[in-house]
Amino acid sequence: MNKMDFLKEVSALPKGVYLQLVTKLTLLDETIIRSNDPEEVLTFRYQKLGNRFIIPWRKIKGKLRRMTLEKQRSLGISPDCHLKDDLCMRCPSCFIFGGTGETSSAKVAYNILGRILGETFISTTEVGEVEPYTQNAVDELTHTTGQALMNIVTVPPETEFYGVITVKDPTKEMASVVIDNLKRLTRIGARSVEWGRATLEILGYKLTDREDLSAYFIVNDNGDLLSELEKIDSLSLPEVESSYRILDEQVATIVESINKKATKRK
Repeated sequence: MNKMDFLKEVSALPKGVYLQLVTKLTLLDETIIRSNDPEEVLTFRYQKLGNRFIIPWRKIKGKLRRMTLEKQRSLGISPDCHLKDDLCMRCPSCFIFGGTGETSSAKVAYNILGRILGETFISTTEVGEVEPYTQNAVDELTHTTGQALMNIVTVPPETEFYGVITVKDPTKEMASVVIDNLKRLTRIGARSVEWGRATLEILGYKLTDREDLSAYFIVNDNGDLLSELEKIDSLSLPEVESSYRILDEQVATIVESINKKATKRK
């Protein structure tokens, strides 16, 4: 396997470089992780691992994207860009997470394939007994609870998950932005205004020419793969605010080039 280096600047064409970040997410209190059914907690039964709590990548990705948008707005970068249909298709967030031009308010003739890849987060232990949390159901008109009760199924506190997040063709500025937002993630799941507090630790990284890490493998070998990782503190990354600004300029250059090529074809 070939060790790689960061790209000097963002590239429109793939270069085959992968920054794999191995993370451990720990729940600090009860958390709702579900798809659509309010009574459902997401679990999956693996042949080798048994029944495990899982967190789909889309839930982590959505949280990270919103945090990235918030940060870049605070720096005055694309302040009107927001999910779901009002993506600007030219900012650091759109470049890292991707977007579809036809369905965005920008109405551009191109799509952006996201540079951040993820997978299902898997709990480090098997699912034990899941107990529902019971609370009074509040009547919206009278603001009283009456006798109605509602059951909410939650993932218990202190549940830990492994997950691998990959940045494709990363520059040091892209890595700085992604790592900063990973470190700032403090809540996850539904109803996170009141529940779902969490911590996310980056256990290490690999920078190579392929993806070869997975939460499944890490959980299956009891974490032995973690010893092969480089320490995240060994990375010499630029300051995050300057990283947003540099990315903003580089992405604008790529978008301008794409638009010129599209105009010539017409």
